[in-house]
Amino acid sequence: MRREIYLFTAALLFVSGNMTTGYVFSVIDGNIRTAAAALFLFCIFSIALIFLIKRTISWAILLVFPFSGASGAAAHEFFRPGPESSSLSDSRSLTVEGIISDGGLSSTGRPFLLIETGNESTIIYNIPPGTGWMPGDTVRASKVGCARVRNFTPDFDYRRWMERQGIFYTCFFRDNSGLDIRACASPSLRFVPARLRKKFSYAVDRALPADEMSGTRAVVKALAYGYQDEIPAETVENFRQSGAIHLLALSGMHLGLLYGMLTYLLAFAGNSPTVRRIRSLLTIAALWAFTVFTGCGVSILRAAVMFSIYEAGAVFGRERSGTESMALSAIIITIADPDAPSGLSFQLSYAAMTAIFLIYPHLRAIVPVRTRISGNIIDICAMTVACQITTAPVIFLHFKTFAFFSLLANLLCTPLISVAMILIPAVFAAPWLGEGTAAAAAAVLKTVIKIFIDINTVISHL
Repeated sequence: MRREIYLFTAALLFVSGNMTTGYVFSVIDGNIRTAAAALFLFCIFSIALIFLIKRTISWAILLVFPFSGASGAAAHEFFRPGPESSSLSDSRSLTVEGIISDGGLSSTGRPFLLIETGNESTIIYNIPPGTGWMPGDTVRASKVGCARVRNFTPDFDYRRWMERQGIFYTCFFRDNSGLDIRACASPSLRFVPARLRKKFSYAVDRALPADEMSGTRAVVKALAYGYQDEIPAETVENFRQSGAIHLLALSGMHLGLLYGMLTYLLAFAGNSPTVRRIRSLLTIAALWAFTVFTGCGVSILRAAVMFSIYEAGAVFGRERSGTESMALSAIIITIADPDAPSGLSFQLSYAAMTAIFLIYPHLRAIVPVRTRISGNIIDICAMTVACQITTAPVIFLHFKTFAFFSLLANLLCTPLISVAMILIPAVFAAPWLGEGTAAAAAAVLKTVIKIFIDINTVISHL
């Protein structure tokens, strides 16, 4: 237990140092690169000083972690490309050439393409509806208007957020613009997951073709690989008001369901040391395959790293600890992406996991369990309350709102999500068993999704 607390504290200090540094840079109006260099040198000097003065006291070494997190964020900020490195400019007529990395619909319903142009990216909005494309295809857009990314509201620094994605200018397709897309026969390996997601989207449209199933299709895509662009704004707002918006986002919960299914399916192989190692390796491989397929979002990436560390304990014959796995994954993800801790997804993910490991067991022990059904209900309630304790402050700080009925929404909707996650692959496997089976599976999935949406619509109006 002492080791778990030590590592948890170290991770908390490491991430806190990173976030504090990120906040400092967000309020600096001057030369950020100079400030980043100065802060980096100060952190390195502080770390060296701590080791020289307190090198024999283990708990004093914890002071190294906030400076380490801060130095990593400072170094990342120093080497980050700025708008001066962009090949684009404010212009009403430019030719943009590059490689399509993604696309979809904007928040206002405008089709767009995300284009990689050298060392930066740009978004081309208002592309003609029905344009065929796949990630990895090359594109040449002529006579498009481009403009520097600007902030729309004083509440959110949209420009800085876009710059962290390597996007300094956005472009707009006009009436006289031209678009030439050339298919790529042998795309780079890094585009394969995105192409698979695109093909899966087409498969969902074919499996659920009716117009009245558009809402079902949108939610299925969100649950399967995190694509939320097609979900109506009204539905998203209802889920936000009900406190169940996290159920629409691909998160650690979805990977947790997959982990549980894999654990159950592989349990038949036995429990010898060799079998446990093989089972853990297969589980890690499957989890990472799904993570890469979904695009390595922060929430699911966090869960994949955490589950991998957890299962690695079995591979190397060591005791597994959820708290240690969570702490190590936070440090690893922060090192790999110093921008991650400043994101809402990261904060909510780790706030929820902290609640599950440190608060949920104590809440769960309060109420005695007499039947399996009552035990499942108590589990969901205890876990939801625990997560509310840690995530509610984060949500309030970001949105100044609090969902009072989130416990009810999560209690009713979590089982539906589990059923939907099982039905989604069943719908695509059903055609092998005949058209009738495929239609029946699609009808059941549509019913489950409709109940899922209706529950949150009702709760949002309470």
